[in-house]
Amino acid sequence: MSEIDAQNITPEQFIELVKSAGDDEIATTIRAAGTEQVLDQIFEGMEQRFKPEAAGDTNATIQFVVTDEGNEFPYAVNIADGKCDVAKDKKTDARTTITTDLVSFTRLISGQAQGPQLFMAGKLKVAGDIFFSQNVTKFFDQPT
Repeated sequence: MSEIDAQNITPEQFIELVKSAGDDEIATTIRAAGTEQVLDQIFEGMEQRFKPEAAGDTNATIQFVVTDEGNEFPYAVNIADGKCDVAKDKKTDARTTITTDLVSFTRLISGQAQGPQLFMAGKLKVAGDIFFSQNVTKFFDQPT
């Protein structure tokens, strides 16, 4: 995996990097670019790739907690009234909370891993509405 410029990499370039890299390489590269900066870009991209028609009349907060080297990076994705807003925040009233490590999260959002498989392998934890959590990725366009 080559170096990541967290400010200038496109989602499509990021997906290509993830496809060709091993887990250690993904973690090392993201950390070198700045874990928080890379995650900020990913979650900003979720706002841009939100599909209101797929979310329908959903009004819910989805709490993501990405862990890496003993640190937690919480992001609250709020879907309401056909809009998606993301905040770096930890919400206690989220409809579902998805907790996973940095590499698993990267593979999940890039389409290189599926939530149920990560869940069964113990790499993804879900609290709250587990059935709702299975539909979350459908609310966003996947970069190709």
